[in-house]
Amino acid sequence: MKCEGSGRTKAHIETLPYANRVGREVALRSAENYRLLRHRGITIRKTIDVLIATFCIMNDHVLLHRDRDFKPMEKWLGLRVLK
Repeated sequence: MKCEGSGRTKAHIETLPYANRVGREVALRSAENYRLLRHRGITIRKTIDVLIATFCIMNDHVLLHRDRDFKPMEKWLGLRVLK
């Protein structure tokens, strides 16, 4: 059974850029970003959030989110977010 509108949703998603994997450079930069935030007394609860934010920063992407862990990355790391 197919959901109503699923074809349109898929068509919209297929227009978005896709990155195959994170890679070594993003992983290393993510670790640096995590340590920088910890030095400021900020703990990000999920490692994947630091990876996502770092990937966006390094590739000049704007992030759409509803997760409070991205707020300090916006403030201290320069993450651009869609408001």
